[in-house]
Amino acid sequence: MDELRRRKRSQTVLLIEISDLTKQLAEALDRRDQLAMQMLLGMRETPIHGLREIEDGIEDYILHLPEDSAIRGNELLRGAEAQNDQEGPLCEEVARFYRLLQNVVELDKRISVGMGGKQSVYTKL
Repeated sequence: MDELRRRKRSQTVLLIEISDLTKQLAEALDRRDQLAMQMLLGMRETPIHGLREIEDGIEDYILHLPEDSAIRGNELLRGAEAQNDQEGPLCEEVARFYRLLQNVVELDKRISVGMGGKQSVYTKL
């Protein structure tokens, strides 16, 4: 579980970077600073790709675990509660990641609607 926690922590670090860039993007939108908005959108791409790479690595790592460990690892990564002290740190990291992700998604939604109006993907859902 330590390796999964380490990898999830790496994702959290990248998500913190994405969160910071997204906040800056929201500020640029409020100022109607098109140049800053374009720059920040581009800057978010690198950590977003990094998240995907780490996720692929996590999936590959789980595939190589013994079946019981792989099943439990997947459960924990989806938010299951810890059943022992070894699982606690991973559960805390997963919870931290998903709280931060929810904040980023909500802010991204506001930005998307602000930039795209009725053309926003969020207004079409």
